[in-house]
Amino acid sequence: MSTYNLWCNYLKIDRFIYADEKKSKFLNFCIEENAIYLSEINEELLSKYSKVPGVGPGRIADIKNDLSEIKERFSRQKTFKTIMDCRLDKIIFNIKHIEGITVGEFLNYNREEIEKLNLSNSELERIYEICTTTLPLKETLKKIKTTLSEEDIQLLIDRLDNNKTLEEIGTQRNISRERTRQIEIKLKQIIGNILKNTNLNVALKIESDFKDEISLEEMLELFGEEYHFLVSFLKRNEIFSRPFYIDFLDLFLFDKRERFFKIFYSLEFTNILTTENVKTIRSSFKNFKWITQVEIEKIISKLGYEKHGKYYVQNNGYKDILELYFVKLVSHPLRVDENTIKLIIQDINSKLDYNLYFEEIENINDSSAVYLARRLEGLLSRIDGIIMTDSRTYIHINKIKYNVSEFLSLKDKILSFNDNYIDSIAVYKNLEKTLNNIGVYSDHVFYSLFKYHFAQELNLTTNGNSRVLTIGDQGFNRVEELEKFIESEGKILEKSYIQEKLNYSNVSLNNAIDNSNKIISFDRSYIGLITFVNITPVEIELFKNLVLNNDYDGSIIIPDLISKIKLNKGFKTFVKRNNINKYFIASLVRYHFPEYKGGCNLLSNKTIVK
Repeated sequence: MSTYNLWCNYLKIDRFIYADEKKSKFLNFCIEENAIYLSEINEELLSKYSKVPGVGPGRIADIKNDLSEIKERFSRQKTFKTIMDCRLDKIIFNIKHIEGITVGEFLNYNREEIEKLNLSNSELERIYEICTTTLPLKETLKKIKTTLSEEDIQLLIDRLDNNKTLEEIGTQRNISRERTRQIEIKLKQIIGNILKNTNLNVALKIESDFKDEISLEEMLELFGEEYHFLVSFLKRNEIFSRPFYIDFLDLFLFDKRERFFKIFYSLEFTNILTTENVKTIRSSFKNFKWITQVEIEKIISKLGYEKHGKYYVQNNGYKDILELYFVKLVSHPLRVDENTIKLIIQDINSKLDYNLYFEEIENINDSSAVYLARRLEGLLSRIDGIIMTDSRTYIHINKIKYNVSEFLSLKDKILSFNDNYIDSIAVYKNLEKTLNNIGVYSDHVFYSLFKYHFAQELNLTTNGNSRVLTIGDQGFNRVEELEKFIESEGKILEKSYIQEKLNYSNVSLNNAIDNSNKIISFDRSYIGLITFVNITPVEIELFKNLVLNNDYDGSIIIPDLISKIKLNKGFKTFVKRNNINKYFIASLVRYHFPEYKGGCNLLSNKTIVK
């Protein structure tokens, strides 16, 4: 038993005696007496505790019984061969002098052998805690099964695997929704505590042959069909949905998660991070000693950032990459036409490690170059902050110098020319000298800046490529025309067909789509009215609930949402009746939840500063 006594010098009391109505009083007493480790619970301490008002022989007996169970647990720990044969340096990081030592060997060391390792007290606490509390996965699953009733497990299966609502489960059990919610919370707390107290993250690392991450398919195989609901539980409680990051489990599943993210989100992340930004993040986590620069980069990527060249971006759709390119890499106005399009796209793909229009560039010819340049211009017209400096020439607004306050002060004078619209060519001719003096040197720049600064305030709408801005709802309404045209056709239409019939430019069509609250995308190149979607009222509610349940910290991953839809029996008919793709589902989400912005892969309701 001498080795057990040695262990107890480094094992903290609150890690082995859990706070409940009776034990919390004893734990508080230990804090008052400055008793930290199990070895400090002796007859003298218990005698002193017995004199505390309200503490009788029964409570002292309970504590002694707990200590006996802890020693029995220590004895049993040595029988778990998979744990004992595991090398410490495979499961514990950032501690020197433990290379090649197995858990079993370490637990058998005497005091002299431990001292030779030159480990700090905090390092010994960490090693002993992991060595004495980690259970094989099979033992953890047994513990959950014996702790929870069949009824408890069924409730979790219904919630986590079958996506049943609290109302549905409550009705089955003849209890209220609120009572069902309370039971669910309690069960999840119980499971969370078991997983924490048995070091599931370490056990999974051993079971998966010391990988940092395992796929959900591997998770299901390890847990088995009977415990499928636990995989769902881990997914929902982890910030990362797939694959499953073992190294982060202990941080994100339990109490440290809140503290970590309190720091993490106080750092004011933007859509675009440079590699230098990422390097400075590590210094904010001094209390999380296991988090190295490698972990920071992993966490950054799992929070939705992807590395492109020297930058990390939260969203990496075509528009996002173009914006990154213009914000960070384009210093002078860039002309986009059939002569430059190939070089521009190759430059974007090379510097930002991307595949923009990759297939089109492979087989480009004179005709397709014209079409591709127009497509790129269409995308640029939809990016807030990209402005025209001349015909087909673009730059980000941050890269031009003009007197902003002087420009804004011209609003009333500009509006006095016409109450219904802003003809940028005419206005520029009238105010050319004044505009030149404040840094605006072309009607294209004037048009872009006026639209940028006053679009929302004046409810400005564009009129194709003519550089005329209509004020309010007066005059021609392109959105209304487009909606009526689609309605008269009575079917989903290809964008190129609409452009041909209505003589719309890419810019005009995209602006009309963006400003409509009736038009959605049915595929990459097809649009239609929301009424064309084959969906029942019941399916709409089910869809809304699924979207909200799959919101991870303000973001929705569209491919994941599609997987959930296809696996959910409630959408069986919906899937058959509609062409399910990321453009369609993303558009449907934006229709029902306008606060979500983004492309076809990731939607977010966050407002992020560049």
